[in-house]
Amino acid sequence: MSMSTSGPAEVTDPAFRIQRRRAILSAWAGFAVDSYSIYIASTVLLPALIYFQGDMSPETKSVFAGMTLAATLLGRPLGGLIFGHFADRLGRRRIGSITIFGFGGISLLIACLPGAELIGAVPATTLLLALRFVEGIFLGGEYTAATPMALEYAPPRRRGLIGALIQCSASGGPLLVAIAMVLTLLVAPSGGLDSPYVQWGWRLPFILGFVLSFLVAWFLRRKVEESAIQKEAVAEVGARAKSPVLMILRGKAGRAFVQAWVIMMGVFFVVNLTGSVIPQFLLGNEGYTPADLANTQLVTSAAMVSYVFFGWLSDHIGRKRALYLATALTVVVYPVVITLLGSGAVEGWWNLTLLALAAHLVTVAPLGVLPAYINERFATTVRSTGWGVAYGTAVIIPSFFSYYMIWLGALVPFVYTAGILAVFGAVLILVATASGPETRGIDLRTAGSDADREDGPPSLGATPSVATGT
Repeated sequence: MSMSTSGPAEVTDPAFRIQRRRAILSAWAGFAVDSYSIYIASTVLLPALIYFQGDMSPETKSVFAGMTLAATLLGRPLGGLIFGHFADRLGRRRIGSITIFGFGGISLLIACLPGAELIGAVPATTLLLALRFVEGIFLGGEYTAATPMALEYAPPRRRGLIGALIQCSASGGPLLVAIAMVLTLLVAPSGGLDSPYVQWGWRLPFILGFVLSFLVAWFLRRKVEESAIQKEAVAEVGARAKSPVLMILRGKAGRAFVQAWVIMMGVFFVVNLTGSVIPQFLLGNEGYTPADLANTQLVTSAAMVSYVFFGWLSDHIGRKRALYLATALTVVVYPVVITLLGSGAVEGWWNLTLLALAAHLVTVAPLGVLPAYINERFATTVRSTGWGVAYGTAVIIPSFFSYYMIWLGALVPFVYTAGILAVFGAVLILVATASGPETRGIDLRTAGSDADREDGPPSLGATPSVATGT
């Protein structure tokens, strides 16, 4: 039975509807375990770094801690390049399951690593960093496959909402990490080198990550079918297929990639500030403790409703209008909120927590729209590459935000620097959004229909059409 992706068959074909639900569920779960594996280093592993560091000097320990957190992020752009190519050429389902099996397997290997007492500090730390880097490659490949496949299944008029639901699972990863760490500490208290947590407790959340990854990858491999859109594109392109990476550097696909890359770079300026600067500003307030921060983070996890709202809104007013609204809120709200958090003028846990929640709400708002918008900008033959490479490489420049804050601190009071960078990121989003077309309701079969041309504009017959089905 053929499975159409638009029109009445979407509603009446039970087999297609089951496959759609499975594709969306697997994308949501895949991104959740992806996020879990990324954030585990910044929480679960930090109290146990002494296990690997041994008798390193304090300066070396500090550098190593930073490298441990950065190794995964450095591998992600490479993963987008490698696995985006194969997802476009071999299929989203196959590559998605390979990448999830991959980072799950690496998580299990990390759980088995020996420490400095057994093999020495340098070999122990080198093995950990190498595995985190390789894990980052697999993590960077995961979202190149799962999200495009789910959106190719999605009804055109609900594509924004479904993309937002998948994206909001990124907030579930840190929450699951926090729960795993709390439960682990109950059975393996933390302390010095000989404490249960340092010797073996930290391994349990990594083993959990392996189990969750295995289950999600198995489900994707055995229960989800490749989208009809992807099958048709691969069959049509066939032997004349060019490298997707080269294809996104020219013609209409090249313009779409530049736009997506600039938008994502703007988003990551705000996201990095929210994830790193706001906790520091909160802890800088008198009487605000690490326990208070943990409770605040539980409250700010409610910001995932912002993903869903703006994704839903983009299905009704258009992707660009929803992005304009979300980014305008960032410009107006974010500088005020983050400056107040760092000023020391606000007292009380509830007041500080509500300000942090406001910051998170406006931070994730554009991310509710972007999975649908960016994937709609690319042809099927380059969709995974365009989405994955833009998402993975755009994080590099914003990752040095702390240096930009120091440089700006020479011109303005330091407390204002984070707000200035957030506005800069928002301006990037606004300018890049204005440079591209509206894509709401577009037929993904004809989206970016000149992407496999070597150069030049699309033919008149390749103009994207708007789907009228459900």
